Amino acid sequence: MLLGLGIVLGVAGIGFLCWLLFLCAVYAAPLFVAAMVCTMLYDHAMMSGAHAVLAGIAAGITVLALGQAILASTRDCVLRVIVSALFALPAALAGFGMTLGLSRLGDMGAIPTYIFATFGALCVGGAAWTRLCAIQPT
Repeated sequence: MLLGLGIVLGVAGIGFLCWLLFLCAVYAAPLFVAAMVCTMLYDHAMMSGAHAVLAGIAAGITVLALGQAILASTRDCVLRVIVSALFALPAALAGFGMTLGLSRLGDMGAIPTYIFATFGALCVGGAAWTRLCAIQPT
């Protein structure tokens, strides 16, 4: 009884994490920019900890707003593909990392683990790409 409950809850937990990853995949690029700006400003002693965090948050919000504004306002296919790719590639990397981590919980070999992680990266990157392409210009 308890073993069955544990298996069901484990599958539900992994399913929830995958759903959350697919939902938040579009925000991987702004989060990456925010983390990099915060780290660079703090490591090079340009700002204190709180100021570096606030500058990182501002940079992430700027990247998100700029990307959304470009996708919502332009009809140029090349520019839309470039912006969508810049947002979908970090999402694919996040999908690769999460799928790799989840697949290492099992007892698979190295090659099947990386094949599974590559498939996860393609799925998450494709989902982010689809969500970004759904933004129609006004």
